[in-house]
Amino acid sequence: MSVLVSIERELLGLGYSADALHRAYSFADVLDSAAHTRTVALAAFTQTPESFRSAAFGVVEGEPDSAAAVMANRALGAPIFFSIDSSDVGVWAVGAQAPRLLERVPVDQLSDLFGRYRDSWTPQALHRAKSLDLPRGPIQVDFIDLGLLPAIEQEVQHKLHRTMAEVLDLLLPSDAGQERQKDAFRLTFRLLAAKILIDREHPAAADWAHDDASAVLSGIQGYYSLGLLANDVAAVSADDIVAAWARLRSSITLRNISSDSLAFVYENTLVTADTRKLFGTHSTPRPLAEYVLSQIDLSRCNPETVRIAEPFAGAGIFLVAALRELRDLLPPDWPAERRHQFLVERLVGAELDAFACEVATLSLILADYPNANGWHIRSTDLFKVGALSTFLEGATLILCNPPFEDFTVEERQDYPEAFAVSPSKAMVALHAAIDACPEALGFVLPRGVLQQAKYRKLRSRLAAAYARVELVSLPDRIFEKATYPCALVIASDRRPVATVAKPVRLIAKTVTDAGRAQFLMDGVVTSRREAIRPTSEGDLWIGELDAIWSYLAEVPRLGDHVEIFRGLQWRSQRTGVHDEPGPKRERGLYRPADSLIPFHLMSSVWLSTDPGLNLYPGPLTRAWDKPKVLINNQRSSRGPWRLAAAADDSGLWASQQFTGLWPTGDYDIRALAAILNGPLANAFVTEHSTDHDFTNVMLGSMPLPRKLDMITLGAAVREYEALINEKSHAVLVGNEYDSRLDRLLVLIDALVLDGYDLPPRLERQLFSYFEGRKRPVQHTFSGWLPVNLKGYVPLYEWLTRDHASNYGAWVLDVFKPAPDEENDALARFLA
Repeated sequence: MSVLVSIERELLGLGYSADALHRAYSFADVLDSAAHTRTVALAAFTQTPESFRSAAFGVVEGEPDSAAAVMANRALGAPIFFSIDSSDVGVWAVGAQAPRLLERVPVDQLSDLFGRYRDSWTPQALHRAKSLDLPRGPIQVDFIDLGLLPAIEQEVQHKLHRTMAEVLDLLLPSDAGQERQKDAFRLTFRLLAAKILIDREHPAAADWAHDDASAVLSGIQGYYSLGLLANDVAAVSADDIVAAWARLRSSITLRNISSDSLAFVYENTLVTADTRKLFGTHSTPRPLAEYVLSQIDLSRCNPETVRIAEPFAGAGIFLVAALRELRDLLPPDWPAERRHQFLVERLVGAELDAFACEVATLSLILADYPNANGWHIRSTDLFKVGALSTFLEGATLILCNPPFEDFTVEERQDYPEAFAVSPSKAMVALHAAIDACPEALGFVLPRGVLQQAKYRKLRSRLAAAYARVELVSLPDRIFEKATYPCALVIASDRRPVATVAKPVRLIAKTVTDAGRAQFLMDGVVTSRREAIRPTSEGDLWIGELDAIWSYLAEVPRLGDHVEIFRGLQWRSQRTGVHDEPGPKRERGLYRPADSLIPFHLMSSVWLSTDPGLNLYPGPLTRAWDKPKVLINNQRSSRGPWRLAAAADDSGLWASQQFTGLWPTGDYDIRALAAILNGPLANAFVTEHSTDHDFTNVMLGSMPLPRKLDMITLGAAVREYEALINEKSHAVLVGNEYDSRLDRLLVLIDALVLDGYDLPPRLERQLFSYFEGRKRPVQHTFSGWLPVNLKGYVPLYEWLTRDHASNYGAWVLDVFKPAPDEENDALARFLA
């Protein structure tokens, strides 16, 4: 008996089906830039249809360098390789990096090898270990490198997206109209589906003339019962179709590519900014959908009763992700037809746009290869009376990325019942989902849902209905083709009876802009907080610095000591800003990016004060000639340093891109500028702003120091202002400016923080919030405290007192160890 036959026999004994074992298996090496087709002597898969996601074992035979051969074939996706050598068999763990030899066994001891790993090498165990989104039980995964699948996935996405984009370019001229675009998208699906069947050697494609695009299209139409070819592609020329098919055929083989990866690539290629506008389709980023499902954990659902609904489905990404998760949970011995029927009965979607429904349906067909159609994606206006509640009835899990915009004036008349629930379409969708009483729900929503007062009632409903609520704050650029400030809301553990009396388990997570790429790659969040508390008031969000805000709950608020107003807004910006003086013009500032840095104003222009040109009369009546502080009205960065402030006593006016603060009490303009430029104010606006703008209400709630040394602080700010101004006019700028400005800024921060009187631990937590973030000042900023500082010392105390004792192993100097004879005497006494 050959070694290969022996390995096959042992795999069959572990539970691998015969149709999941493939001799001389060929696949695309997507990890190689040229994506050559490679072949292994044997490949075994945990389930069919085979792909890199279900690959379990690979076998190479007769290779002069076994390690190199295994390395070259790692794009198969199998975590375990066998190398059949002259007298023994090598067992290799394969990951994203170099393969690792686990052991070598003589050929006659193969049965013992499989016996030792029997519990870990079954199809169920390996499939579970490879499933990134499923919780893993107590199984051995030492040989599983979870970095391999993301590496393969990333290359698949990149290479296929480029190919599909080129195919679309061949089918779509630059001036293509709406019907031509729809036809091109339908053709793209058919060509892609045909290549999948051909590359996977499906029997249905055996008799097709693979070089004949027309014959291939006819074959795929018949296989999926997609309708008449002429009706679907009438607007595309035959020559363009032939060229597109030739380009797709010459691309990498799709034999080993997972079906859901193909579905995501198809959808991602179609839903561009132009098609979103043209057809009303929208797309949920795949990592978001997979993350939501991983937190809900479908393995907890009853498979007999689970029903997953996606309203406002767009291109159906949530459904495709749910399909994969559900399919991975099904018994591996189920035939494809039974799995397909199970999934079709449990996944439903609805979307207004008919073409978006078609895209979603085709994506599901690709994800469920090789099964036929049968998916239930309805073209429905869900905002009509009763439509949304009817669609959601009976759903045990609701997944949704609803429209973010508010109802227009016309839509308010068309949908009065929906508008009565909320002006926000997204909030109407979430209210309806809660009313449907699913076991769990996962939504992508505007970030305002986390903290804004207008969503308080909705948050209270969530906490009353579910025992576990997870909120995830996402960075703006989480969507590939748009920048929305958004968040995830995931609720599970439905209560039998809704009640606000019981506490809820809250999980708050933040993904920063710097952590965006890692989250999209592997679902890792930047920070996480948990709490169990009653939430009758709808306060669900747990900020990273909540301990600080709780400590400062009783201090004065900015709104009690200043008047806060925005600047001038014109009907046309071009008519409001001028380079020269003139009638009804005042010296002022237009753009913060050009004219505002901490403690310094510059680059003034002339602003129109003509009432006929101004949109609102209020800003014209402000006391612009009085002392004030000017701040940026929108965040200046995506990081925690978002706010800049400068005192002005020269009578400057400002555009609506600025907010002015006029003191009414005990804080003068330079003290206010010091507070607003400091770390605590910047952390406050970062934690309490859910949009790009700083609202007057949010600014007014900012905590102020309990006490301030106004004389010392004012002198430090004036010296800093003068030095910044001097540096800006200096011909030769030396390092002495930077060191002096750095020391002054740290002193200003210390004086302000001393007024807040934070416990040293909380002050250190505040500094850590800014760790690794560049402060937007015109000089080097070295930080507040030495990195090797051992104790918790307030910044002000550090600057003004002797602090040598805080370095090094000072504990041993203070608490001297007792001599040995004293230790012995004490031990005898205690005995």
